[in-house]
Amino acid sequence: MTKAYVLIVNDSGKEDFIISNLKNISSITNAFGAFGTYDIITKLETSDDQKINHDISNGIRKIPNIRTTLTLLVDKSVILKINELEQSVLDTYMAQAFITIHCLKSKENAVIQSLNEILEVVEVDMLIGSYEIICKIAAPTYNDISEIISKKIRKIPGIKSTITINIINNQGFSR
Repeated sequence: MTKAYVLIVNDSGKEDFIISNLKNISSITNAFGAFGTYDIITKLETSDDQKINHDISNGIRKIPNIRTTLTLLVDKSVILKINELEQSVLDTYMAQAFITIHCLKSKENAVIQSLNEILEVVEVDMLIGSYEIICKIAAPTYNDISEIISKKIRKIPGIKSTITINIINNQGFSR
């Protein structure tokens, strides 16, 4: 299974238009509105390596009003603590965020093991490229997310930096 995340910056106010166009790309399993550095985060999954490249280059990047994208290729999926039903509950009732993590290369496994011990971390993937890890967290409020990041995640030895991408509930889709 090939998996990637595409982080999107778009023209202001065009998120709903872009998300509706993303629904037409079959390899996209999730798309979320976000606030912060990126406007939308998508997750793509397919068994065909060529399809994922095609869907990014000839699908996502061809949608009008997208200014820039950042593609994060997944090396391997490490942790998935939730099923689809649980995810739908999280999407409805909880604040969620993705955190990209830059860490010392020799510390990746130790960082992942520490992330697995944090209850609020529901998904972790190892990446290829600028960041070594992306994780998804869920908590009752965005203040709780901020506290989890500052008091738990950033305290893990070996982490150099993080970027938080807060998800806007009810703006996006999962399939």
